[in-house]
Amino acid sequence: MTKSGSCHCGNVKFEVSSEPLAMKQCHCNACKRLTGTGHNVQAFFNKDDVKIKGETSTHESTSDAGNIRTRHFCPNCGSRLFAYNSAMPNVIGIPAGSFDDSSWFKPEVILYNSDRPTWDTIDKTIKTHDLM
Repeated sequence: MTKSGSCHCGNVKFEVSSEPLAMKQCHCNACKRLTGTGHNVQAFFNKDDVKIKGETSTHESTSDAGNIRTRHFCPNCGSRLFAYNSAMPNVIGIPAGSFDDSSWFKPEVILYNSDRPTWDTIDKTIKTHDLM
């Protein structure tokens, strides 16, 4: 089943033709700042299974492990759309909220739980890690 989504203004659209490789929720300081909330949720796919239409802008940063994270966003509305990690160049992370229908999404693991704000409650049935 194809999953589709877009940025807020619709200038960047995407389609995914596979099931996710993984679904994660992260509470690290970078994810909290990038989302403006207590966490980030992403589904990860083989990048060859994702078709992107539209131009994005990028921002690079270095992860705790020393890998380069390249994040893509819409240059018009600013929506965060995709992320790549240099350690896994064939995998693309897509925020769950950018899909037209994200009812299929459920995190399999919660990362950086030690940095989770107390007001950001979690599903206690999901496996957690204090760090990565």
